[in-house]
Amino acid sequence: MSRSNTFLILYHPLQTKSQLKNVRQHLDERALDYCEMATSGDFCADLHSLQSYHGTVSRVIVLGGDGTLNLAVNAFANSTLELALVPCGSGNDFARQWRCDERQWLEAALFGESSYIDLGKVNERYFINIAGVGYDAAVVKACSGKRGPWAHLSYAWQGVRMLYRYAPSILAFSSKQSHQKQLLMMCLANGQYFGGGMRLAPSAKIDDGFLQCVQIGAASFWRQCQALILSYQGKHVQLPQVDISETEQLQVHTANIGIEADGEYIGTTPATFSVQKSALRFVVPSALG
Repeated sequence: MSRSNTFLILYHPLQTKSQLKNVRQHLDERALDYCEMATSGDFCADLHSLQSYHGTVSRVIVLGGDGTLNLAVNAFANSTLELALVPCGSGNDFARQWRCDERQWLEAALFGESSYIDLGKVNERYFINIAGVGYDAAVVKACSGKRGPWAHLSYAWQGVRMLYRYAPSILAFSSKQSHQKQLLMMCLANGQYFGGGMRLAPSAKIDDGFLQCVQIGAASFWRQCQALILSYQGKHVQLPQVDISETEQLQVHTANIGIEADGEYIGTTPATFSVQKSALRFVVPSALG
């Protein structure tokens, strides 16, 4: 760790009681300095509070899920501060890329070395895992505020419900070339998993300088159900309505289509998605999947 041995524990107050106690105990036993901040649910206020820790701590340990991690990423992107994770949210999709248990994540957070990884960016909002336009954003918006043990059930229910209700959109977008397609959704992936365990982008890597662009085209209800079911094993990539490519930057020109980033609803298109190379010092656990 750099500069000092001061940790900041960032935690979600409703999801992390046992993990917070465990982290405190390990830090106290080793007489390591630390401070704490609980999230309030107000992204802008929490972001402002987090940014005040620049220069005063050397490592942030995030106790929470993808939403809490997204908050920390937006506070500390492109800084020398190190970010570590102890996953304990309702989704933990970013953490699924590593087959690690809680003990391994905790050991990495306390003692592991950091390395630079890429981030994604949609307009002015950073994301560490996956951002999407269309159906997935509609599901996220419908599940907004659902936390705790029923969050997975709510997401699954809204996912099926939205397959009936959500009309695929004609999306005009451009990367190296201009396109116009009728899509259920388009996702830009830095990580591999989203939606509570769907392996949406099996070949995505967090340090290769690219985002995987996953497009799922319009199809019948049952074909889309098939795609979602197969995505849990990453086998949806074989379906004709699924197209995956890599990109460094992509612009969606069509207006008023919902956007989600790391499982948080953040607004509507138009939008510019881009990869931010080596933008974060992240503590990657040693047991790679």
